[in-house]
Amino acid sequence: MTFVLIIFILIIAFGLYLYQIRKTPHGVVELKSALALKFIKDYKGDDIMEVRSSFEKMARNYSQKLPVETVLNFTITSQKKEIPVRFYNNSNKEDLPLVVFIHGGGWCIGSLDSHDQQCRRLVLASGYPLLAIDYTLSPEAKFPIALHEVVDVISTITQGHTDLKVDHSRIAIIGDSAGGNMAISSALMLIEKNQASSIKCIVPVYPVTDCTNDKGGSYEQFADGLILTRHLMDLFSQHYIKNGQNLKDPYLSPMFSERLKELPPCFVLTAGLDPLRDEGEAFADKLKSLGNEIQLKRYDNTLHSFFGQQEFGKKGLVAIEDVAIFLKKNFK
Repeated sequence: MTFVLIIFILIIAFGLYLYQIRKTPHGVVELKSALALKFIKDYKGDDIMEVRSSFEKMARNYSQKLPVETVLNFTITSQKKEIPVRFYNNSNKEDLPLVVFIHGGGWCIGSLDSHDQQCRRLVLASGYPLLAIDYTLSPEAKFPIALHEVVDVISTITQGHTDLKVDHSRIAIIGDSAGGNMAISSALMLIEKNQASSIKCIVPVYPVTDCTNDKGGSYEQFADGLILTRHLMDLFSQHYIKNGQNLKDPYLSPMFSERLKELPPCFVLTAGLDPLRDEGEAFADKLKSLGNEIQLKRYDNTLHSFFGQQEFGKKGLVAIEDVAIFLKKNFK
């Protein structure tokens, strides 16, 4: 009996220990996310190139852990510039719809390598080929240069001007964070150009939808201590947005677009402990009020960047499966 009691007490003590590790000033997070917070400290500086370099150093090669049959690097022309892209495919079929992926990073950091894990997981979970776009970062290319590059790449694909053996008439656009912002804005721009018939759905993952300066809620509540901070968001905006820019430009802040009702079915994912949570959910609520086909899911106890990254816990992998289900539904 004494031995059983000791084991019971040890189990309780260990559980309490793990709970304490998971606690943050803002709430409880997944264990892996809590461990990540131990190593990733808030950035207090103002050197965007330093942030970019540090972010790239965290990129991991997943070609062995998450093998995909075909991975090709090439370029697609936009405004006389060659835009690097990466094509993933794990199927022998040639008529499958295509997922276009736009990586996040505040428009200033990130690359094909930094989001390789998410792309591989999306391909393996959904069964669909995917094309990731390595748009030009800011401050080298301020708004709206990168957005135009993304739109040009998508237009090239939908018009069949590539050698990709995919169904060009069925496209989904996915992006996380700043990439989620451009996923929405690129769809709106394609609608404006009357080139959106191939866009069957969009998936903004914890997107930036409002670049104005009067945000409160989660933007203030989770301003620091959770990887993405208000200081970082301000730094990103400073380098992406030109002085004097209209912050309610619908391609910069899609929340203010008058054409939201024309968007295709949309699945918005948000993280429970994320400065961008409320604006993503407000965007979804606005689409719902307009009568759009909209799905919204908040992943509680998660941090910004959790999507598809095993280093942040299991919920990011669940989110990948949820997106795969959404894609299959809308590609029928």
